[in-house]
Amino acid sequence: MARMRDLLLVAVISLSLTNPIEAQATENTWSSHGGYTVLAEQYTAVWCEVCAEVDPWMPEFTQSNGNRVARVALHDDFDDPLGSPITEHRVSRYTNNSPTAPSFWFDGEILSGGAPDRSTMHRQLLSAEGSRSDDTRIGIEASFDSGNLHIDTSLSEWSSLEQTQISIFIIEDSVVIDEAEAINGVYRHHDVVRAYHEVSISNEDNKWSYGGDFSLLSEGNLSFSSNEITSSIVVSIPSDMEPSELSIVVVHETIGGLDDHSTLGALKLDIGEESGYSLISLSLPLAVMAFLSILPFKARSRR
Repeated sequence: MARMRDLLLVAVISLSLTNPIEAQATENTWSSHGGYTVLAEQYTAVWCEVCAEVDPWMPEFTQSNGNRVARVALHDDFDDPLGSPITEHRVSRYTNNSPTAPSFWFDGEILSGGAPDRSTMHRQLLSAEGSRSDDTRIGIEASFDSGNLHIDTSLSEWSSLEQTQISIFIIEDSVVIDEAEAINGVYRHHDVVRAYHEVSISNEDNKWSYGGDFSLLSEGNLSFSSNEITSSIVVSIPSDMEPSELSIVVVHETIGGLDDHSTLGALKLDIGEESGYSLISLSLPLAVMAFLSILPFKARSRR
């Protein structure tokens, strides 16, 4: 029995030590595959007092639900340092009027009734999951080189392509603003939309983009095959920002009027979580722990 433990632990060491080799080959590259995630868009603002009661616990809500939900914070483009034209563009999908802050849309369905609590948010998430008839399979591949973020997306196993588009959000995970700008007293904001690109699948000339401090260097054309659609964009990120501070949300959704839109698939990629550095940092401690654990087993086996 002791000999079998020794052999098993040696095997664990061998497997864990192979990770750094693979990690070096994928350093500064990240990927994710899925599509069943619910897109939660929130209209918010630094001047909104009610938002100050809701926004601070949003990270807890999203983290507790893992890959089930991807939140994107759309800050008002008036008197808000975190706002951009992306907000008006996205909100116009759902209403012709100025929304009340905060407002939430889960896969395009608005959550009404003032400031929601955690239970209400969970119920809305369950409702959105139940309403999704099918999930487009989505893949995201991201790499970083010389200040440029390359984003490759793929769609497969879709239920429909007619009147649909690919929408790509680049969000900053955590942003701290100055005291003078924090009108409602909240200094740290999460999931802030920084750049955005969308392209119609049926008409590639129908595109809309905004980068702000993120320069969109390349809007790659869509590539079609019998079972997959791929697209690539290249974004230059600000020099004072690390890619690990960003996340990417890709959505396959319909194009339609205010009452005729739906999410067909969505996926979030947290950049940096699966990078080569994290693989190495996990492999070495595992190897050391496994090696040290052999010693007491051997001591007992000699008695």
